[in-house]
Parts: sequence; C-alpha cells; structure tokens
Amino acid sequence: MRRVLALALPVALAACAEKLPEAHVMPLVGAERNFGRDVAELGVVGGFTRNLAADAVLLRPAPQPAAQALAGPSGVSLTWEPAFAEIAASGDLGYTTGPYQAHRRDSGEVKYGHYVSVWRKEGERWRLVVDGGSPHPPPLHLPDRFTHAPARVSADSADPAAELKSLRAAEAALIADITSKGLHALVAAAAPDLRYYPPGSFPITGPSAFQTTLLNRADVLTFTPRGDGVSAAGDLGYVWGEATRSIKPGAAAEHGGYLRLWRRDDDGHWQLALDLTITEPAKTETEAATTSEASS
Repeated sequence: MRRVLALALPVALAACAEKLPEAHVMPLVGAERNFGRDVAELGVVGGFTRNLAADAVLLRPAPQPAAQALAGPSGVSLTWEPAFAEIAASGDLGYTTGPYQAHRRDSGEVKYGHYVSVWRKEGERWRLVVDGGSPHPPPLHLPDRFTHAPARVSADSADPAAELKSLRAAEAALIADITSKGLHALVAAAAPDLRYYPPGSFPITGPSAFQTTLLNRADVLTFTPRGDGVSAAGDLGYVWGEATRSIKPGAAAEHGGYLRLWRRDDDGHWQLALDLTITEPAKTETEAATTSEASS
C-alpha cells in the first residue's frame, strides 16, 4: 500500500503543477533563472553570450548590438530575480522583469535597479532578444513578490506582417502624441497594469500612479524606433530604439535607449504594458577616461 501511494504521489503533484495559475509562464521564468545562473558561473560576458539571440540588442544605456555591448572585460557582477512575467498566447515571445543588483569588483560599490528582458523561443530554446535595466536608489521594502499576466487562448495570426505593421502604427501614434502632449500621452495608450520605469526612479504600476508621478516631473523626451517584433499570435509585441531626455525644457539633453512592450486587449487594440527609458548625461573626457580605466 505504501508503495502504491509513493508511486501515485509524484503523478498527483505533477498534475497539480500543470494546473497552477502561473504554469504557462514558468518555462520562460526558468529560462531567466538559468540565465542568472550562467552569469554567476561564467561571468557577465560568458553568461550573456550563452543565452543571446543572434540579433540581440542591449540597452547600455543606448541600444547596442550585444556583441558590441559585451566587448572587453566586465568590471561588475550581476544578480537578479524575475518578479513579473508575461508570455504570448502562441508561446513564442515573452518578457520578465524584476530587481537587480550590480556589484563593482574594484570598489565594492553596489547599484540597484530593475531589469527588463525580452525573450523569443527558437526551436526548443528561449533566446534573449532585448535587455535593459533602469537604475534607482536602494530599495526600502521587501523584494518584489512574483506575479504574472494571465494565460490567453493560443491562436496564431493569419498575417504576421499585418500584425507587425499594426504594432508599428501604434508605436508611431504614441510617439507623435508624446511629442505634442508630453508623457501624459502614455495614459491614453496604457493597459490597466502599465509598468512604467522612469529614468533614475522606482518602477510604477498602473495609470493612476503614473499620473501622480508626472506631477513632479517635467521631462521632455524624444524617441526613435530602431527595432521591433511581434508574437505569432499577434497579441504581444515589443519596440526598442534611441531616446533623448531633458529633465526640463531647455535643459541639456541626456541620451540613451527605450523599450516598450505592447499587448492586444480583448477588443484587439494595442495597449502599452511596459515602458522603460534609460538615459544618462554625456560624460566629460575625464569621466570617459576614468570609466575606461575602471573596466580594464
């Protein structure tokens, strides 16, 4: 009797696991955690290289081909943990986001932030397509609790080219609105659970919190798309590109990159699920030389 129960228990547990609400995103979360273990074992360059897609782009903070961004030695070690994940209905595109820590090996300095990683499934393997991180002050609260977007019914699009064209139109319309109305334009395009990563500040979730944040910001931003992609189901897509930011009208411009995740709502309209912008002031010649020496 004990033997029968022992054999039946793993089967029962496996059946329950398949029914867990987060079961649909766990392969993607597993890929992200394996990526973190690779970086811990092989270092930043080796760990990233093992997981990158051939066309991968890293925001550092401007978008760069991964091979260029990883050229030369790395002076930091990275640790992170996914706190939110979303995957397309077709199971071929998804993203995770969560807190990270960057440890400088020379000085021991620790910097904090939140990362966003976009993944594409190639055969049986998830590959990193776009990766970026938004730095912010040390957190004053407990680590983020893991959450996820709900599963959607799987259905491949009849016309992937049309889906990508539609996504590009939504991105172009948003950029035009931001140019004329400022960042308040994001509210009209936002999903109910919008995740907004303002430069240098903590992530914000939801349009109401986003609007409150804007009361204390006068950022002037411009965006130039450079790359994008959409799921086979046509329900999830991403756009990345170059960004410039002035903290107020007339201030010196900072340069960097941006990443947006878009999802279709129940009526088929594109909604903004996540917005990440990373910029930094231009370095002086002395600062650039110091940075180069520190990374050698």
